[in-house]
Amino acid sequence: MKKAGSEGEQRTRTKTGDDENMEELSRELKACLSESRACVVATIVDVDGSAYRREGARCLIHVDGEVTGILSGGCIEEDLREHAQEVLRTLEPRKLFYDFRIGEDEVWGIGLGCNGAITVWLEPFDPVRSPHAADRILGDLRRRVETREPYVVATVIGSSDPAAVPPGARRTLAAAAEEAGLLGAGRRAGLVRLPEGSTQLELLLERVAPRPELVIVGVGDDARLLCSLARRLQWRVTVAYHATDKATRERFPAADELRVIPRYAFEQVDVKGKYVVVMSHNLDLDREAVHRMLTPEVAYLGLVGSRYRLEKILEPNSNGGGSDGSIDPQLLAKLYSPVGLDIGAETPEEIAMSILAEMTAVKNGRSGGFLRDRKAAGSGARTPTATPSQSSFLDEPIFPESCRV
Repeated sequence: MKKAGSEGEQRTRTKTGDDENMEELSRELKACLSESRACVVATIVDVDGSAYRREGARCLIHVDGEVTGILSGGCIEEDLREHAQEVLRTLEPRKLFYDFRIGEDEVWGIGLGCNGAITVWLEPFDPVRSPHAADRILGDLRRRVETREPYVVATVIGSSDPAAVPPGARRTLAAAAEEAGLLGAGRRAGLVRLPEGSTQLELLLERVAPRPELVIVGVGDDARLLCSLARRLQWRVTVAYHATDKATRERFPAADELRVIPRYAFEQVDVKGKYVVVMSHNLDLDREAVHRMLTPEVAYLGLVGSRYRLEKILEPNSNGGGSDGSIDPQLLAKLYSPVGLDIGAETPEEIAMSILAEMTAVKNGRSGGFLRDRKAAGSGARTPTATPSQSSFLDEPIFPESCRV
């Protein structure tokens, strides 16, 4: 077994990318499918204690040893490469256990000190020898990227009857399982054991949420930076503005949608459940955007500018676009201005980063403080097992065997 940082790893550098996510993995798998290239999908299915990534994190291990994504910061990737070669040879998935809770110098000899244990599941993706399974894996990731509604997916990790329910099968989860709280409060993913008829299954359950959605009001260079950064962080981005020579696809290639609307017609933009950043730098436009888009349905509205400018914008307006009412005081809790976390941002890049950090904190229900000041939380329940009354929480497979992406 090679150690991390060995000569073998130096020859094949790990490809992580700045935006490692489901979207990138989906693109990479689609390329593997079109080019008839095999790889292995490595997924963290269980974590006990602290670890670099949590349950549901994935990476791809290619035939040449290159890795797309990251699971451990390089601690186990070299060992995963060796196991991946065997998985590709046999087309049989396997589960690996890494325990870093022993003495620092006893793991790979490099002093990891992670103080946790992780279980990784390796699944073969071979569009030539196993095309139906490859379609299933790719379809699963594509649905995660494209969904606009939350759902729960169950991946079969282990089965007492592989002929009846093979490892790798993907299923939707019935509502009863959610009510049973199999994942536990606050957990997004984890292992559970459930019976399906006479077959005992070990499942990775994952709550899949839609990509968060951002609406940018503005077409300046700072809006372009925010759009690009948000897109790299998997946000779905809409740029909404009236017709100008700057409101073009060429200037906003990263945007999922470019909405050209009549001047001041911000009520035409859907903001339900979305995050809005107003940055037109025009007082009248910004005022109208705030007055029309700060609704009970919006998740967050950030406004670029000073506190003095905010006061002017909050004044009832009888000029320009026609929004002359005052804002409901109860909605002000959704208004963030000056926008962004206080990180001393000065450059446009830093400002965009502070805005995205604040939106992420709001989305995740966090304050945005220092992690060192956060009290440690308990690890929670471990691997729940179904009671006899929970005979089956599995519906039909998400992707039939014949599904072709």
